[in-house]
Amino acid sequence: MKLREKKGFSLVETLVVLAIILILMALYLPTLAKAMRKAKEVAGKEALRQSAIGKFADVANSTRPGDSRPGRDEARDAFRQSLDIGKGDSMIVSELLYVVRSDDEFRAYYHTLLNPDNNEPLTYSDGGSLNAYDEFGALHVLERTEVLDYRGATYVMAWEFISTNLGETSSGTLGGTVLYSDGHTNYVRYPDEFPMTRTVAELSHAFVAG
Repeated sequence: MKLREKKGFSLVETLVVLAIILILMALYLPTLAKAMRKAKEVAGKEALRQSAIGKFADVANSTRPGDSRPGRDEARDAFRQSLDIGKGDSMIVSELLYVVRSDDEFRAYYHTLLNPDNNEPLTYSDGGSLNAYDEFGALHVLERTEVLDYRGATYVMAWEFISTNLGETSSGTLGGTVLYSDGHTNYVRYPDEFPMTRTVAELSHAFVAG
């Protein structure tokens, strides 16, 4: 009597194959995830740089004149916006409309422009700079940002939104890509230097919480 040929895998063989697959996944998934994060970081940097070039074109066409004085509505819309980075992906970006170089100046920027409880009239200096006051009433005079500004030291123009609540961010991390006034971008770790600081993260969360 002729025996039938064995077809397929036995249960033990199937389990062995599955075990090998799981081991390989455990080995390579962290590497794949790291590569995907790096690719998103690169895409984010390029998207921020291109956004700066686009704003420069707007200024050149007088759609956003350099001597304008953005108010609270413009500042609030700019502070948390979605930026397309390609392939159906996006990141949440914070953009500043006045020059801010430190946590102290950011507190004044937040309490003057972003704080939903502040409705005091905005005031400006003779040169058109914003008179920004922090929560203690200390005055910081903030100049209007200029897109692709090469004068002197560069300053922060925009960054990947951060918050003490990671669920409010697009990256799920603290730290991210920063765009500077000369058009270059850089990844800044948290907490390293402005704007990737605890002060910015806390006030950004307060902005979302309203």
